Amino acid sequence: MTATSPTGPAPPPDRTTYRVTYAVSGEVRQDEVTVVPGYSREDDIPRILAARLEARIAARLATRIAAPASGRRPEVVVLDLREI
Repeated sequence: MTATSPTGPAPPPDRTTYRVTYAVSGEVRQDEVTVVPGYSREDDIPRILAARLEARIAARLATRIAAPASGRRPEVVVLDLREI
């Protein structure tokens, strides 16, 4: 349902935040993702989560001597998406 005012419908929100339940590497996790109209949308959420995970993995590897990462982003499967 869209709110209306005397001048017409309300503009879209500046950003929308979602609570996302997702699976990665057989593990179920939750996170919040904010999308900004014109820059990102719901379809981008798996890619956004994968990029976050990739950055966390890289940060952990930088603090210890380990084999280099594969360079592949983790595969993220969205299980539930709720606007908050």
